[in-house]
Amino acid sequence: MTRPKHEDDLTAGQDSFLDVITNIVGILIILVMVVGARVQKVSLDAATKAAPPAASAALEAEVEKRENTLVSAESEIEELQAQAGLVQAAIDGASNARLRLATAVAAARTEVEQRKQAADEARVADAERAARRRRLEESIRQCTLETESLAHQRATTAEVLAYPTPIGRTVNGEEIHFRLAGERIAYIPLEELFELAKRNTQRNSGSIADMATRIETVGPERGFALDYVIEAKVDQARGQVLIRSREWVVRPVDSSVGETVEVALASTSAFRGTLSGVKPDTTVTLWCYPDSFAAYRRIREELHRLGIPTAGRPLPDGAPIGGSTEGSKSVVQ
Repeated sequence: MTRPKHEDDLTAGQDSFLDVITNIVGILIILVMVVGARVQKVSLDAATKAAPPAASAALEAEVEKRENTLVSAESEIEELQAQAGLVQAAIDGASNARLRLATAVAAARTEVEQRKQAADEARVADAERAARRRRLEESIRQCTLETESLAHQRATTAEVLAYPTPIGRTVNGEEIHFRLAGERIAYIPLEELFELAKRNTQRNSGSIADMATRIETVGPERGFALDYVIEAKVDQARGQVLIRSREWVVRPVDSSVGETVEVALASTSAFRGTLSGVKPDTTVTLWCYPDSFAAYRRIREELHRLGIPTAGRPLPDGAPIGGSTEGSKSVVQ
């Protein structure tokens, strides 16, 4: 395949051909001028000098010859000019053809680049589809293996605990309390502590002046003490003095009071012993701190299995266990 000529090569060839034509035309013009000058000189010499008849005839022949040469040269010049016009027209046509060819080449190059880009994108898409297919085949293989493995495994039975619908009701009957903290559970002897507070108040009652609002403490009883506020009110209409506990707080004397959940769920634990002495409709209230929510769930599941109503009272860290005359009762579900 021949290599297309560069634009510089075409331009250089055109310039060389035009230079040759110009040089030839110039030489012919110079010859015509020389011949004309010589003819004029010969005519002047013939006019000034009386030449012999033979010399005059030879001179006329020479002049005629020069004139013929001049006519021939002029004809050649016209022919060369016509050829030069044809060559220029050919050059113009070649330039136009070169421009069209360059445009076609540029368009073909652009189309080739576009097709190459489309082919590259198609190869990338094919590679992605192949990779996706391999991943799907691997997933199918893994699922098949897991299915076969499950088919050969023995069936297992899982126990599902079903809790009653969480509709709350206020506790109005008997109620016992437990404290859950540090993954330990401890019985809170509120009834025993209240009985101690009642006897202590009756024993320390004196005159009305001595019955001002004051704070008393009883216990410890089974690891807990009770702090309560005594308030005295005079009912003038009836002529009576009413003494009551306005607020109370129960606190453990030791942070490690109680037993772990594992020990409490054993058959001979103190937790089991406390539950064995309560009536069937007694509500168990669990005062739970954030570090013992897991223990709370285990204790609640056991109480549900035993059919004992359960109420939960979550407490923030450091909050005491207490109540007041304006407080709320526990809610069992």
